[in-house]
Amino acid sequence: LGPDRYGPTLYCWRLDLRTGRVREERLDERHLEFCMVNQQYWGRPSRYSYNMVAHPNAFLFDGITRFDHVTREAQTYRFGEGRFGSESPMEPRVGAQAEDDGYVVSFVTDMAADRSECVVLDARDIAAGPLARIVLPHRISSGTHSCWAGADEIRSDWQGWD
Repeated sequence: LGPDRYGPTLYCWRLDLRTGRVREERLDERHLEFCMVNQQYWGRPSRYSYNMVAHPNAFLFDGITRFDHVTREAQTYRFGEGRFGSESPMEPRVGAQAEDDGYVVSFVTDMAADRSECVVLDARDIAAGPLARIVLPHRISSGTHSCWAGADEIRSDWQGWD
């Protein structure tokens, strides 16, 4: 099941709530999935999206593309041979001054090494590669859905193992 079969591409739908008219436009020909934007822009106009690059021969994702919806320019970071990522949320930097001032985070599974890691990329310069790579204690499935939550958004009453 490759992307040629299921056809994931970037689209834009503009809804005119006064007239009920809808305008649909394909933005790019690349096979991209799991579009994410800066969460502070949810429900508002946004310029940048961070999208998983669909592997040509399977339902796997072998890179991240930052797409500029104004200029239609894109930059891509590829994970490497046999390495596949997951949905990649964008988290604004503390004190961010612009929409793309932050980080993109993904879990990447390396099939040959039989391990996974968390990669952190600069949202403005995806092509530069990871700012940080954190090896996880266990391999996880690639293609996982994800979101970002800061420490102030997480509450736990868990007291540990008995």
